[in-house]
Amino acid sequence: MTIPLIELLHDDNRRRKSGSAFRKISPYNNEPVIDFSGNSYLNLQNRREVTDEAARLAGSQLCGNMASRLISQASPLYDDLENELAEWKQCESALVFNSGYAANTGIIQAICNRDTEIFCDRLNHASIISGCLLSGAKLLRYRHNDMAHLEELLRGSSSPQKLIVTDTVFSMDGDRAPLADICELGRRHNCAVMADEAHAAGIFGNRASGLVEECGVEDGVQIRMGTLSKAVAGLGGFFAGSREIRDYLINHAPSLIYSTGLPHSALAYNLVAVRCIRKNPHLGKSLLDKAAKLRGLLTGMGLDCMDSTTQIIPVLTGSAQGAIELSSYLKRNGIAAPAIRPPTVPKGKERVRFSLHLGIGDDDMEFASSILKGYESKL
Repeated sequence: MTIPLIELLHDDNRRRKSGSAFRKISPYNNEPVIDFSGNSYLNLQNRREVTDEAARLAGSQLCGNMASRLISQASPLYDDLENELAEWKQCESALVFNSGYAANTGIIQAICNRDTEIFCDRLNHASIISGCLLSGAKLLRYRHNDMAHLEELLRGSSSPQKLIVTDTVFSMDGDRAPLADICELGRRHNCAVMADEAHAAGIFGNRASGLVEECGVEDGVQIRMGTLSKAVAGLGGFFAGSREIRDYLINHAPSLIYSTGLPHSALAYNLVAVRCIRKNPHLGKSLLDKAAKLRGLLTGMGLDCMDSTTQIIPVLTGSAQGAIELSSYLKRNGIAAPAIRPPTVPKGKERVRFSLHLGIGDDDMEFASSILKGYESKL
C-alpha cells in the first residue's frame, strides 16, 4: 500500500541526497580533532573551578523537574539563576526557558498577535522566524542589516503594534547588527525592539553581557533574549527585561507553560558558569583577539571570510558540494569545521564555518591555516 504522505517524505529525502543537501547526525567519535564546530566560546566546560563547583551544587539531585514550572518546581536554583541573569544584564528580571529556541518562539508567540507587524532581519535565526509564524503576526523581512530598507518598511506600517527583532551577532555570517540605528528607528516609529544575544553574551561589553551593553542601547531594547548553551556551555535560554513583561510571559508563553522545567543539575551548571563569566569579563576580549588573528591568516590566503568581525568565521565556497568536500578534507586532517548549506544559508552562499573558542591555541590556528592553504586551489 502506498501512503501519499510517507511517499512525499521519501521523495524529499531522495531529492536532498541527489542535490548534496541531505543532512544527518554523525555518531559520537572521540578521535582527537581541533574542534571549530561548537559554540562553547569560552571553553567553560573545561575549567575545573566551574565543573567542580557545579557538581558540588548539583549534589545527587540528577532527575528532571518532573512538571511544568507553573505546576511545581523541584529546584531552588531557578530563582538563583534568574536573579544572577537579571543582575548580569542589569535588568529588572529574567525568565529561564528550556532552550534558546523555546525562548524565541515562546517570547514572540506570546507578545505578538494578528494585529502586530514584525520587522525581522532576513538572516535572523530560524527560532525567531518560527516564533513570528506561530504568533500569527504580519511578518516583514528587511534586507540583512539594511537600515534604509527597514525604515522604508516602518514608514509603510499602519499598525500601532510593531516589533523589530534582530540577532545581535549573526550565527552563520559572524557579523553584527547595527543596534544603535535599529534602536533609533524603533524610537522614531514607536516600535518595540527585541535583541537575540545568543552569540554575543559572554563575549561583548565590559560586563560581557552582550552587544546591547557594548553599544550602550540598553534603554532602547525592551526585550533581551539569551542562551545558556553557547558561551555558558550549559542548557536553556532566557528573557531579560522588565518585571511586567516577565509576568506577561509566564501567563502567555506556550513553550514555558507547557514544558517540564530544567533539571536541578543543569541549573547548577548554568548558575556556576554565569558567575564565572561575570567574574572574568575579559575572556570575551581574549576570544575576539584570537578570532582576529585567525581571520587575518585566512583572508591573507585569499579566502573569503565575508563580513565576519566576531568569533564566527565563515569560509565561503559558493556551492554545497564544495562546502562538503572542504569540510571532509579538514576532518581527514584532524579539523572539525561543518559544511553549512541551504536552507540554513542561501544558495550560492554555502560555506565552511569556523567557530572559535578559548581552547583553540595559536598552534592550532597555524595548523588549520596550513591545511587550508593546501586546499585553496580547489576553492
